[in-house]
Amino acid sequence: MTSGAPREEELDYSYMQRVKVYRLNENGQWDDKGTGHVSVEYMEQSDAAGLVVISEEDTSTLLIHRISREEIYQRQGADTIISWLDPEIGTDIALSFQEAVGCNYIWEQIQGVQSQSSRKGSSLRRVDEFDMSESKGEDECFQDSERNRAVDLPAPEMGNLPEIVKMLEVTSPFARDKVASCLMKKGYIRKLLDLFRTCEDLEDAEGLIMTYKIVRGMIMLNVGDIFDTLFQEDHVMDMVGALEYDPELPSKQNHRSWLRDVVVFKEVVPITDPAIVAKIHQTYRIGYLKDVILARVLDDGSFQTLSSLMLFNNVEVVLALQNDPSFFKELFNRLRSLEPSQTDWRDLIAFIQELCVLAKHFQAVHRAQLFTALIRNGLFNVLTVAVHAPDSATRLRCSDILLAGLQHDPSTLRNFLNHQPNHELFTSLVEGLLKPDEDGVQEQFLEILRMLLDPESMDQSVDKNMFLEVFYEEYIDQLVGALAQCLVPKQAPDGKQSTPTSATTLGLIIELLCYCVKHHSYRIKYYVLRNNVVEKVLKLTQRSEKFLVIAAVRFLRTCIGLKDEFYHRYLTKNNLFEPVITAFLTNGNRYNLLNSCVLELVEFIRRENIKSLIGHLVENFGDKFEKVDYVETFYQLKIRYEQQQDRSAAVGSTAGEVGPGSNRIGVTAGPAAGPGPLGVDMQVRRRGRDARSVDKDEEDYFSTEDDDDDDQGRGSGSRLGCLSGLVDYGEEEEEVTGTRRANSLLEERPIGPMPPGGGKRPLNWTEEGSGSSDHGKRVRREEERGFGQDAARGMPIGQ
Repeated sequence: MTSGAPREEELDYSYMQRVKVYRLNENGQWDDKGTGHVSVEYMEQSDAAGLVVISEEDTSTLLIHRISREEIYQRQGADTIISWLDPEIGTDIALSFQEAVGCNYIWEQIQGVQSQSSRKGSSLRRVDEFDMSESKGEDECFQDSERNRAVDLPAPEMGNLPEIVKMLEVTSPFARDKVASCLMKKGYIRKLLDLFRTCEDLEDAEGLIMTYKIVRGMIMLNVGDIFDTLFQEDHVMDMVGALEYDPELPSKQNHRSWLRDVVVFKEVVPITDPAIVAKIHQTYRIGYLKDVILARVLDDGSFQTLSSLMLFNNVEVVLALQNDPSFFKELFNRLRSLEPSQTDWRDLIAFIQELCVLAKHFQAVHRAQLFTALIRNGLFNVLTVAVHAPDSATRLRCSDILLAGLQHDPSTLRNFLNHQPNHELFTSLVEGLLKPDEDGVQEQFLEILRMLLDPESMDQSVDKNMFLEVFYEEYIDQLVGALAQCLVPKQAPDGKQSTPTSATTLGLIIELLCYCVKHHSYRIKYYVLRNNVVEKVLKLTQRSEKFLVIAAVRFLRTCIGLKDEFYHRYLTKNNLFEPVITAFLTNGNRYNLLNSCVLELVEFIRRENIKSLIGHLVENFGDKFEKVDYVETFYQLKIRYEQQQDRSAAVGSTAGEVGPGSNRIGVTAGPAAGPGPLGVDMQVRRRGRDARSVDKDEEDYFSTEDDDDDDQGRGSGSRLGCLSGLVDYGEEEEEVTGTRRANSLLEERPIGPMPPGGGKRPLNWTEEGSGSSDHGKRVRREEERGFGQDAARGMPIGQ
């Protein structure tokens, strides 16, 4: 549209400019309503022209505004902003343009519409605000109008290049398919590329820039048919040539020279189908266009379309090779006939790696077919050789192939490792983890071993047990043995000193051991306890590398995190906290990762109320903790320890406060004694600390464990099993919640009289003095759950 007064049927609605839409809120602030493309559209339902902004994210409509003939529009912001006060809603609206050229273009269209809209009079009004939910019908009407309008491109001639550029650069989303259909007319794209050749022959710089914009505009239309045409063998080089003349770059690029002369296509195994070879070439060129030539200018939609084209081509190529009965056989025959030191052998390994990388994006069926074909032809046997390749690049490719296979189905590799003679590949993986490398091979081998040792992916228990037995019987000793060389070189039998294990290797070993502790229950636990693994790991706290000290603390934290009493007793018995506390105190008040790791470890012990570790830490390191005053962690740990001591003292005091004729824990023989063996009516009494203690004879009696009395104690109450849970603080059943529950039972609830005849209470029995039947039920549940267990074991009261 020009600034004159064109007729409405002559308005061109296909040009759209990128803008941000703003609306002034009640607080005088501009609200950003989104980014989109604005154009002047003819609104058929209202028989008027208006501004339409389409969101660039989801193609929703951000704004529809019927252009008013009143002088309400203003230019601001260095000619990049058009604003107006909408009289209908009394709110300011603003369009902020990305480029001044686009702002000028829309401004001219607004002026043109205003000059020829007199026949509408003052009936022009605001069609819609930003929320289009109430005007969906109108929005669909505008879209249908745009789709139904005919679009035609000028003839592909030198004089029409500027107009073609303008049409392609500002094409409306609604007109995109129409423009694409015009481009797909017979010979149109070919003629445009011929114009590029003409401009290049004439050294027409302006024409070359326009052909660059035309080719870029065709790609940005993001239409599959156009991509197919541009990437045809007779078109692709001219397309790439046109894109060499990017006006935003300081000099001409040489993409054609690179694709023709530098890039070399290697056929490790001859491919007889020319169509497949053409697909391979096309896929590489699409990737080069996407990642190199137009990496700066491609939008998300075009980028995804090109990526999808590459994926579809790759699937087609791989399936074609897979269906060739002789291709994989020839591939593996060549691998077996060549030496690993030869270049062709390394190229074959690289080809298999590329196949496996592509397979990650395939559907499950196609991926399974590919790996089945590779394994059937001897993939793992080839990798057994490749893992010992002299160059690290080949070993890294080998690890990539193994990881791809594990991500698809780890059971196939485990089965091979279990049944391979001498477990050669398994041995190579462990040795590769222990062998220093600077190219990331060690880290890859660590990930492979972790995936192999993952019990969650082991379906059959037989294979699971067999595989883990091989690892724990033959290989874990090598990992732990490397820790012995973490400090000083050892003297070998031949008089030579062994080289200490590298710091990187030690860190990876600790990583794998932490994984085993978390996921392998009894196997790793008994191995750790029998071989003093924690002690060996904690020697790393003497290393100067801080990351190794932190790795050692992390391993200790992993063991404690299981909350297994076996680990707790092992740690306290061997005083294994000492090197960690020493390293912490040596670190001083520096706020670093080591400081945080140790504080988190102590806080975890306090929070989870691991009483054996709390007592060990406070009793052995309490005086050292007093010097750490910049955090409250150790102070709170000491408070938790004192609370435990107070509870233990309270339990002992209750157990020692008895009256005349009493047995242990304040159980009194009254005159209304029942027919039980002891003839007592039991009641826990709260007395002062000056009450006399239990007689020595009774103490000896209740301190004697007699398995023969178990049944009698349960049936008649002679061992008072129903009350033993009140003072049972044995290690094996000390959980945090259980401790709190037992303490609350000890301090709060009275025990009512037993029913005559002893034995179990009836189901509807309620504690006397509880004041609540619910309280009685809770007490009964606790006694039946906890107290009866101790009586069943024949445990003496109070022990």
